[in-house]
Amino acid sequence: WAAVDVEAAVLRGFTVSVEAEAVRAMSPDGPVLLHTLLAADKKPESGGQWSIPSRLRWKFKVTGNSSWQVGVVPESECENQRYLYGEGVVGLTAAGTYAAEMEKVDLHGSWVEVVCDCERGSASFAVETDDRVISRKHLLPFVGPVRLAISTFNGCEVFLQRGRAR
Repeated sequence: WAAVDVEAAVLRGFTVSVEAEAVRAMSPDGPVLLHTLLAADKKPESGGQWSIPSRLRWKFKVTGNSSWQVGVVPESECENQRYLYGEGVVGLTAAGTYAAEMEKVDLHGSWVEVVCDCERGSASFAVETDDRVISRKHLLPFVGPVRLAISTFNGCEVFLQRGRAR
């Protein structure tokens, strides 16, 4: 599992608690991004040393405010708190959100698993509802490092599972 950038989250006003099996983050007024600590990128074709992962994975749910998005963000946009909300193209939007261009899905309060695989150039999203699993796959239009991110608004509580990456 990809670690959350707790330091950046706290600087942006999130209230964060790190527990043995989860990270909980309560959102301030937004939109504001909660993102992975590390970026991922495709390994260079030349071989050589590689210091960042090529795959990121999160499993989480959001309760409270139903206005939020999840997606893949170019590393160069991680400081742009409005990126997913206004410009995001790879991800999903909770049904309670009205501005994002990404597909709206009833995912609020459901477990969401995101896997970004830079080697394959794709990101997959699986939403586990009470009676079904909704799956979406996107090709990555970005060149260079990316991070997973959740764009939240006041009152969103994010619960991210912690564990070992598979």
